[in-house]
Amino acid sequence: MSTRAERTAVIDTLEQKFKVASGIYVADNNRVNVEKVTELRRNLRKEGVSFLVVKNSLAKEAFKRIGIESLNEHFKGPTAVAVTENDSTVPAKVLRDFQKENKNLLNIKAAYVDGSAFSGEQATKLADLPSKDTLIAMFLGCLKQPVGNMAGVLNGITTKFVRTVDALRDKKEKEQ
Repeated sequence: MSTRAERTAVIDTLEQKFKVASGIYVADNNRVNVEKVTELRRNLRKEGVSFLVVKNSLAKEAFKRIGIESLNEHFKGPTAVAVTENDSTVPAKVLRDFQKENKNLLNIKAAYVDGSAFSGEQATKLADLPSKDTLIAMFLGCLKQPVGNMAGVLNGITTKFVRTVDALRDKKEKEQ
């Protein structure tokens, strides 16, 4: 970056991306070659995630502007940032899968997901969580089950009552 205007423009762009992000993952970009980074970017892009190699001082300034300074200590050495606006755990899943295929090439340093900071190890564990939509569906299923059970019980009681009344009617008709 040669001019102050260029630096400010980059900081503004990063600030806008970080401000609307639901998930931000800071990764060590030290040992990854161009071929592997291209593959990783392709996989992240399919999921709607941006992967940015950033200048540490500019990223720190962008985080400072939006009030997230808990990640600043992780901006040392070659650093990349995966940013998503959608499902906040998707980058963790893609990065974990990349790590499985390419041992020790890319380490997650930290993450900031839905307003909370996570260490690299915790961020990797986020990959095991179901997506937000799946969790909501599971929750709604839990709410629906007791109501469904109650409806089944009430239906069983009314069905039994109707059958009993019908049997009594048949018995009375046979006696006459």
